Amino acid sequence: MVLQFRHFFFHGIKEKKCYSLIIPPWRKYHSTTEEKSFHHGRTIFSTWWNEIYSMMEKSLLHGIMIFSTRLNDLIVAYKYTNRNEEKQENSHKKHIFTLEMKHIKNTHQTHFRVMKKIYPKKWLELHPYKQTNSVDQYYVGIANEIHKRLYSSTIADAFEEEENIRYTSLCLAAWFEDVISQTGIWQAFTAECRKRYGTYLPFYPIKGDYFPDEINLEDIRFLLWHHIQYLCRGISAINPENPGIEQTAQEIYGLLAEEYETAPENERMQEFLYHSAMGEEDFFRYREILDWFHYQCYFNIENVAQCRDEAERLLDDEKITPEMAETLIYATRTSLTFKGRRNLLSLTSPEWLALIGNAHPEHQLWGKVKVRENSCYLLEKEDDSYLYVKDLCSEDEGEFKITKKSLNLSAIRSREVGKSTLICELIYFGNAWWQCGMLLENKYNQKMAEYVDDLTKQKEKTNEKAAFHDFIKVSGGKSFVFCQSQEEISDFLLNKMDYNLKEGLDIPRINTENGAMLMVNPHTGLHIQFKLCECIKSPDNPNYNKEEAEKNAIMFIVNPDIIPYQLSCILQDEGMLPDAYLNSLQRKEYGQEFIRKNAHFLTDYFHYRCREKDFD
Repeated sequence: MVLQFRHFFFHGIKEKKCYSLIIPPWRKYHSTTEEKSFHHGRTIFSTWWNEIYSMMEKSLLHGIMIFSTRLNDLIVAYKYTNRNEEKQENSHKKHIFTLEMKHIKNTHQTHFRVMKKIYPKKWLELHPYKQTNSVDQYYVGIANEIHKRLYSSTIADAFEEEENIRYTSLCLAAWFEDVISQTGIWQAFTAECRKRYGTYLPFYPIKGDYFPDEINLEDIRFLLWHHIQYLCRGISAINPENPGIEQTAQEIYGLLAEEYETAPENERMQEFLYHSAMGEEDFFRYREILDWFHYQCYFNIENVAQCRDEAERLLDDEKITPEMAETLIYATRTSLTFKGRRNLLSLTSPEWLALIGNAHPEHQLWGKVKVRENSCYLLEKEDDSYLYVKDLCSEDEGEFKITKKSLNLSAIRSREVGKSTLICELIYFGNAWWQCGMLLENKYNQKMAEYVDDLTKQKEKTNEKAAFHDFIKVSGGKSFVFCQSQEEISDFLLNKMDYNLKEGLDIPRINTENGAMLMVNPHTGLHIQFKLCECIKSPDNPNYNKEEAEKNAIMFIVNPDIIPYQLSCILQDEGMLPDAYLNSLQRKEYGQEFIRKNAHFLTDYFHYRCREKDFD
């Protein structure tokens, strides 16, 4: 089936070709984790069925490590597999992956045929209006000047396609516009960075001459790294201190510094965001701003691709008809606008608008917006303006008042008070709840009761918490247990924890040379780590190998396919990854110190999570 986006789906947004990089099968490190989910009834279930409702929100990233070593070398590739069958599988791809360390030199023989000019039409794709004026023409000129410098830089080949250079140039020009126009998007980001990590930006030493309301060299270095890293997501981790990035940032900073005093403010962007107060009934205007911010703003470069990937997944599902797919795609797009975590610092777009609007008293409503995940509500009463419902998955939260202005009432015309349930997502704005996305109405019966019970357990992480308490009780309070064989794993799970293995599900055999580790957390439940256990330093781990840890421990931080976010945080907090380091032009100790200083940010960045929301 050919994927086609109707106008309602990416309204005002053009699909951007993100990258043309090849993702290797990476079999040796692809199946580094074997997860088992446990029902509180002490039966082990397959993870697939426990997570089927949240499949759309999962993104499994596969990668190899890529680091900078010198000015004219963009990357050093860390390559792993030496299996013959994988060489055959990769014979049509760009590289055959081996166990050796290999320098990939950048001689800057750029394969782009011609540098294309950036036209105003592309600039408008980052803005909420359809016609350019003289201010827009000015920033298009800035984008073209940035484009020239990026195109001729030593990092040009990292963008793979010339179109990616143009998009990065547009985003840097839009960042410059944001700073000049004082619309406060970037300033909200640096303020939140300082609050969370203790510095305006990660990676780079911030000196006394950093001014958060002006342009800074460090800002451009970070943005260039972010764009290149985005193109390499799932494939590689880029060293933020890459000399080529720094050199290119200096050239772009020199250009913008000359323009800083005379660059015009974009009053239309100021008007769009701030210049008229927002009342309690202006939810649809809020949604318009939120939609622009999430899918078009220079600040969020990963969201369109995420939405497109989810749409393709739906269209590839043979069980879903094209008509159903269109409805589900719209619902997915709307849901991601409010709940998507691909933004910087892994905050949602409503959370970012709340931070951005802090400096504007007329937008205090932005800070009061609440998003309720999909749930099942029982209709208790209604009047001319509202439906009054209670959440069957958390009945102690009281009554929710849904404004009829947000509902397609004809779609639920058969509703009955006391009998009908509504499955939907709700957004609190003003003084009421607004329904967004897909809405399903059903009569409450035994099947709905079972659905509510399953959804409640999923929301409250009942199974995960039960597994955590059972594990801690048996392990003597430890969150980690190291095993040397399949028999040891079976003994711990089936005998000591008294769990039952679901029929047809076997515990995989392990490499006795490196062992395995059983890990538990209330957020994730039980997790079995089969690979890279030799990188984990612990008195209880007989397989710890410092040499291997120096090579691969970094993967626990930057590769979310290796380990869940919460467990990576625990390993770091317990000091069990001391050997993780980033290859650097300087000594190994410098690379280890770099990771120690930036592990918090890097883990949040690569896992799309943050401790404030996902780990306590």
